[in-house]
Amino acid sequence: MNSHWIRTDEAYRQIIAAAEMAEKERIYREAFAPLFTAMQQSAPHIPVQGDTLEAARTWGMLLPEDLIETPEALFRLEAADAWTVAAQAAAEGAKRFAPYADRIAVTNVTGWLLLTNPAQSQPSNKGYTGLQFPGHIVSIFDTPNDYNLPRLPGLVVHELHHLVRLGLYPWTFQQPYGVADYIVLEGMAESFAAQLYGEAVVGYYVTDISVADLATAKQVVRAGLGASGDIRGYIFGDHFAEQWQFPKIGMPPFGGYAVGYHLVQAYLRRTGKTVEEATFIPSDEIAAEAGYFD
Repeated sequence: MNSHWIRTDEAYRQIIAAAEMAEKERIYREAFAPLFTAMQQSAPHIPVQGDTLEAARTWGMLLPEDLIETPEALFRLEAADAWTVAAQAAAEGAKRFAPYADRIAVTNVTGWLLLTNPAQSQPSNKGYTGLQFPGHIVSIFDTPNDYNLPRLPGLVVHELHHLVRLGLYPWTFQQPYGVADYIVLEGMAESFAAQLYGEAVVGYYVTDISVADLATAKQVVRAGLGASGDIRGYIFGDHFAEQWQFPKIGMPPFGGYAVGYHLVQAYLRRTGKTVEEATFIPSDEIAAEAGYFD
């Protein structure tokens, strides 16, 4: 698996340096059109407008008109050498799967680091988030800070692990994921981050849940382990139900992430496997053998 990290920092600097708005927009389109084109081609389920500027606006990205002067977020990311850190994390994550190259579908990964508008951000994301689609990792920061910058390597390898596991166990309309599949997907990705960089990089969606809420989340997942269809509530919790229009099921915020992480950790402890080895195990087998719900 080869990884390549796009130097969007250089693109942002070129846009800021351009004197005319037309030139800023030209550079912006040239820099970010490949990202949205790739989304349209390989991830048709992700809504993307045809025009790069409109697509970027929909995604809440900083636009040419926001790049008259250097935004504080860019200063912070540059000071943290974020593009180098992200590239190194992607390379390290890819290296861990080198012994399994003949068993995985991922051959090339392109990484992106994007700046988004804090005014349009989801406060619960703590200033950062990530996503992936075939062949690509996207790390997104609206407010880089002392909490989220150290977690950038974990974010990168979390999303890279998604690419590997989803290549083995695709999530399609013909093969929809169930609750067990989804919590194992997220729990194993975060376990990969912890295995490579330590528990200090584990995200708020695992660490911020209280003992009582974790117990509640565990009960909700146990009762719905075989559910399928719109299962976002089992991962994100009731907090997002109205915004994203899915039914409330009594799940605390990000409860499925936390349960998935602890489930996978229990499986790893019980079996002695590494995350790389466990990546090839079906989710129902992991859930059964972990003993987490016993």
